[in-house]
Amino acid sequence: MLSTAMDVPGAVWHVDETGLVTVQAQPAWWRKWGQDAGWPEYAEMFAQAGEQARSDDVCGVLGRTTFRPCRHNTRLYGPCPHHCEKPLRFHCATGRKKGGWCRWDLRKGVCSHHPDSYEEYAAAERADEEHELRRQAMREHELRKAAERRHLGTLGVACPYCDAQPGTRCVGRKGEGKRTLHGARENLWLHTETATASVCTYCEAAVGELCRTSSGHIASQAHADR
Repeated sequence: MLSTAMDVPGAVWHVDETGLVTVQAQPAWWRKWGQDAGWPEYAEMFAQAGEQARSDDVCGVLGRTTFRPCRHNTRLYGPCPHHCEKPLRFHCATGRKKGGWCRWDLRKGVCSHHPDSYEEYAAAERADEEHELRRQAMREHELRKAAERRHLGTLGVACPYCDAQPGTRCVGRKGEGKRTLHGARENLWLHTETATASVCTYCEAAVGELCRTSSGHIASQAHADR
């Protein structure tokens, strides 16, 4: 995506987010300004435009063969896997005789030059997967415990919707027992839990008392001020 586009006499130039300046012009333009004494001014103008458009969010390292700056967005995707100073976890990272380290991406499979490096990476990946499975199992356990506590708490109050008594299941329209409890009953239990912990500054309900509406009826939920 071009971030800047300007016209100069006989040419069009563009600047992108990496600070790369691209000039499009006819050969006659280049011949004229290549021999003209005013060329350094245009060169400085291009350089300043590139410096102003350069973003800190891109890698920007020049390729050894393309001589173009790398467009990898470090803000969105983290360190550039091709030009980072230190090996990333998925790099082979085996030292080379001529200096530096192997940048082979082990996520693609075993490095053909350094196959031993894949074993350590695979072991770390398995450890991470096992850790994530344990965390997921713990989250599911906590969710089940919270759901059970919510169900038992809701069952301990009377239902304001179907008049089911504490300890009994809610009743449907046809008089049969429902597998799930009414939402109004759960709201009443949550209201009761809130009432036992604090007073309400809105309706002046004391600790243990349910909030009431302006008409004096028990509110379906505790007031936000509580």
